[in-house]
Amino acid sequence: PDGQTPGSFPDGSYVEFSDIKGCDGLCTHQEAAPTGEMVTAWKISSKPGDPVNTIRIGDTTAFPAYRGSGLLTEKKVGTPYPFKSLEETLKNPGCPFDNMVGTDMVNFGSELQSHLALHAVLALEKERNRPLANGEEDLAAVIAKAKALQASKESLVEIDVDEEIFKKFVRHFNSPLQPFCAFLGGVVAQEVVKISGKFTPIPGWLHVNAIEALPDDLPSDCAPRGCRYDNLAAVYGHGFIEKLSNLRHFMVGCGALGCEFLKNYALNGVCCGEKGLLTVTDADRIELSNLTRQFLFREHNVGQPKSRAASGMAQVMNPGMKVKALEMFVGPKTEDEFNDDFWIGLDGICNALDNMEARFYVDDQCVKYQKPLLESGTMGPAGNVDPIVPMQTQTYRDGGQADEGGGIPMCTLRNFPHLPDHCIEWSRDQFELLFVKSGKQAKKFAEDPDTFINDRESSTDDAQAIFEVRGLLSLLRAAATPSVQSAGQMAFDYFHLLFRDKIQDLINAFPEDSRIIDPDTKQDKGSFWSGHKRFPKAAAFDPANPTHWQYQVSTTALFAQMLGAIPLKKENDDNFVKDWRNQKWCAEQIKSLKVPEYIAGAVNTEGDTAAGGGGKTDSKETLRALLRQLEEFKGKPLPALEEADFEKDDDFNFHIEFITRCANLRADNYHISNSDFQKVKLVAGRIVPAIATTTAAVCGLVMLELFKVVLGKPVEAFRTRQIGLAVNTYTSFEAEPPKKYASGVEKKVPKAEDLPADAFDEAGKIKPEFVISEPYAAYPENHSVWDKLEVPTPTMTLGGFKDWLANEHKIKLKSWGFVLGWKSTEDENGKEQRTPFSTQIYPPPLVLDPELFPPLTDGQGDAMKKLMGNPRVPQPAKMQYLNAWKQAKEKGVMPSTGGEVVKLDMSLKDILLLMEKKADAAVQDGTMNPKWGKAITGLADRKVWVVPADQTPSCNTIPADDSDPVDVRYMASIKIPLV
Repeated sequence: PDGQTPGSFPDGSYVEFSDIKGCDGLCTHQEAAPTGEMVTAWKISSKPGDPVNTIRIGDTTAFPAYRGSGLLTEKKVGTPYPFKSLEETLKNPGCPFDNMVGTDMVNFGSELQSHLALHAVLALEKERNRPLANGEEDLAAVIAKAKALQASKESLVEIDVDEEIFKKFVRHFNSPLQPFCAFLGGVVAQEVVKISGKFTPIPGWLHVNAIEALPDDLPSDCAPRGCRYDNLAAVYGHGFIEKLSNLRHFMVGCGALGCEFLKNYALNGVCCGEKGLLTVTDADRIELSNLTRQFLFREHNVGQPKSRAASGMAQVMNPGMKVKALEMFVGPKTEDEFNDDFWIGLDGICNALDNMEARFYVDDQCVKYQKPLLESGTMGPAGNVDPIVPMQTQTYRDGGQADEGGGIPMCTLRNFPHLPDHCIEWSRDQFELLFVKSGKQAKKFAEDPDTFINDRESSTDDAQAIFEVRGLLSLLRAAATPSVQSAGQMAFDYFHLLFRDKIQDLINAFPEDSRIIDPDTKQDKGSFWSGHKRFPKAAAFDPANPTHWQYQVSTTALFAQMLGAIPLKKENDDNFVKDWRNQKWCAEQIKSLKVPEYIAGAVNTEGDTAAGGGGKTDSKETLRALLRQLEEFKGKPLPALEEADFEKDDDFNFHIEFITRCANLRADNYHISNSDFQKVKLVAGRIVPAIATTTAAVCGLVMLELFKVVLGKPVEAFRTRQIGLAVNTYTSFEAEPPKKYASGVEKKVPKAEDLPADAFDEAGKIKPEFVISEPYAAYPENHSVWDKLEVPTPTMTLGGFKDWLANEHKIKLKSWGFVLGWKSTEDENGKEQRTPFSTQIYPPPLVLDPELFPPLTDGQGDAMKKLMGNPRVPQPAKMQYLNAWKQAKEKGVMPSTGGEVVKLDMSLKDILLLMEKKADAAVQDGTMNPKWGKAITGLADRKVWVVPADQTPSCNTIPADDSDPVDVRYMASIKIPLV
């Protein structure tokens, strides 16, 4: 796959060919699969010495000559899978992680202990003709029977009996535990699905245990009381059930995982006590497609809030459950609801999320308030469980971001797609370009047209500059008279720009007969349009073509909303511009639209080493001509432009509709198969399909981690689990302890060209004495993200804080730039990214006193003399005063003090309040992007403020001896009380 490390096909696998020119019959060849069925594919092989990434398929001499292009795809075929009888496998189950599914990476061999114990119990029950009783008497009998089975060779399990495991096995043999039932239910249901032949079945026995989740000692209150929780109490005791019932938990998300968790909570009595409360939040509403995997929902729930519908069903399962259902996202913008009191009052959090941003935010809150977090996720038949416990385990962020693949190369997306997914990804980018970035470009132009024009004229990427300017001209013309008609003209312009002109530019640059010529040897290396490169075809608008008219409708609707020509779509309005959604409406609109003339542009082939040349156009002159047209719009008013906020879950807002039609137009350009609405929704919306079996299994395992948290288990008891129901992986590991930060020395190797000749040894390596050693400190030593420096009082001043660090912690405050929030910038590919925006706290910024400024009527020489000779102007600030005076003279206005400023005698609380004001102002004046949220907000309702570790002040150590101070590279977060 694109963006991932390439690998070879394994011997004996099957491949199929497609889209080949020539070699007639190669694509239709059939062979017998191992199951005997005939498949359209080739079985491949290799021999020692074959070149890397090559395959052998057999004799192809009978086929016509190969002319070019084509795709090679691995084809999955059925494999016979023999099974042994129950009797055979009971006697000899195999070896874990070899011919038996291994599940325990901590206590290797525990699977065999479980199997031997089960064999002994079954044999003993058969002899006695009665079920096993739970007690010490039966334990001795089971152990004796296990040893007897081994001695008589009725069991070939070669392992010494572990009496401690047997003791727990026998004690709880007849105790059904709901979390394990949920886990095994998911596994068994997946095995039923495997009858279809799609996945690998479990080869015999699967033994999974969670002995570490059991109480250290048998509780004294395990006797049944005739209540619904007797089975749970048989293992954990009724006192434990009371603890579960009085938990105050927060569940974030109520989709597939959330439904399972609510069911599990209800069946185990979690949050069902007098003091218990489960707060559930999810901003989504139920869609018809949810019903296949989010099992608490029924058809009559479609359109209802997920959190409320699911909570209602959970309360049907257990009327005693205390649930508060909310419909909101969890993030910086909802901290007025999820405030300090809310987080402090929780016993734990359970994530049921489907995106990394929200996961990281909740993880940060759990670190801030030191709350346990139950994290999990699924990806098709695979799943993971990650318990996060304050001070004991690493955080979710410490564990590393989920691997989302390396991405599709830019040159492939830009010019040479060959798969439907390439077209979808490209179209997702066009959505941002047309309905978000184009509005930003227009605002930039309106604010400072000269700078905008100069930047484009000096651009090194003519292709992108021409595209942006043509799009901007279309938008400015439409914005001059906002209407549905002008929005339609914009959509029509972009159709020809994207699917006619840019394609024609590529054809002009690289005609169908283009060759690849080595620039050094001048050797002809073959046809340019070969391999993955498909020769494209420019589009001509056809109002009868469904893809064309549906593109025009969706794009017109989105541009009309941007321009304010029609009201924005309201949530759950399934009749939004209903009259437009037909071919007749489009055909009528097209009659009054003007087909834009073709303007030859440029082709950006950066990232494609084979595309080194091609036909040339005078792209700079084209760009200058377009920029001259922009001059006409200088000073003209620009109406408010509404940026689109991509929403994948609303099928009537035209977002996925636009991306679908745009992707299929792109696919038609390159002779690629089209994609349907649902596939585009999955790819563009980054949706990973959830299946009920994995969800049930994962959520059952998470409940066991919840039990450990309530029991107060040590870190060694917590398990990080990875499961794969399709391929039978059920591994568990001890949870990782927190990452520790310690002082050290960084070795910096200088560049070879900066070193003298004697810096190298005989082998040409740099001598150790020329390697720079740079010590750094961590404070406190060996701290983790869970640790905090706690400021003793909210009234402590900035000066007092400086002294407190020096006296109590032996570190010197050097500087402090406070992060107010984030502003939008662009990376090298033009993608939006967020960049921190900060303001200085320490040293306190200089306050300019207007009374000390020379008169603005003075010349620069006289002003400098007056400032230099004025004893009231601090010596280090004299040049700052002079520069400020020069700026004031240019404007003709004496500078002001600039409002409130940080001072050494200000309390930390007052400084934070000032930072909040500055953050509000930065959002209002457009310096910071409101969509990223402010870094400081809602102080009035907070009890504490925590400065994150990556935003702490710059400090160095205060040595106790004569050694040099060392920069503090890693500093714990700082907790500042506000009340």
